[in-house]
Amino acid sequence: MKKLLAVLAGSAAALLTGCGGGSGGGGTTQQLAGDSGSASPLAAYIGTWQSACDDHDRQSLVIAFKSDGSGSLEMTPTGETYFKADCSGPVVATDSMSAKITGKPDGTADMLIKLAENAAATSLRVDKVTSSAPAYAFQRSGATVKYVLRANQQQWCVEVDNGESCMWDEGMQAAQSVPGGLSLRGNDLYTVMLDKGVYVLDMHYVKK
Repeated sequence: MKKLLAVLAGSAAALLTGCGGGSGGGGTTQQLAGDSGSASPLAAYIGTWQSACDDHDRQSLVIAFKSDGSGSLEMTPTGETYFKADCSGPVVATDSMSAKITGKPDGTADMLIKLAENAAATSLRVDKVTSSAPAYAFQRSGATVKYVLRANQQQWCVEVDNGESCMWDEGMQAAQSVPGGLSLRGNDLYTVMLDKGVYVLDMHYVKK
């Protein structure tokens, strides 16, 4: 399956990537108690963000401040699979993680990031974030989702208009902490991840 719920505040693909076979792969926000939420440079990221459609799949990311007053972010990723490849019509499966991701601020930096595969690198002001999650598992739900054994691997599969979309059940994953970052341009949110010592684009979202 494609990257499921990729980054979230810059968490690396290793943290938020689901694997599998097949043809494809409005939240409520909360403010930090006291005045530090509005004063935080991360306040601009609070809200619900949505990726473009990618062959039946679309990802949403809800970012809120943690309620413990630490100034860290709480990120909740969700993947939706649509029956039609252009993401129109009904949602037939919803993918999620069993744990929330905490994003701890780690300063800012100007970075040269390629925002498209064949584009020249663009300078981005990035709020660096270390994303952490306790032990977690991926989950898939939906009225027509089937839990099946394929190629000796348990998978959640759902029918779509040109075949089926499947996600492997890889069981519990170990707790992880990975470096990444967030960058905002108008209503466009870019999440970046550290890959082999270099920050690269992970996901592009727009404000929902």
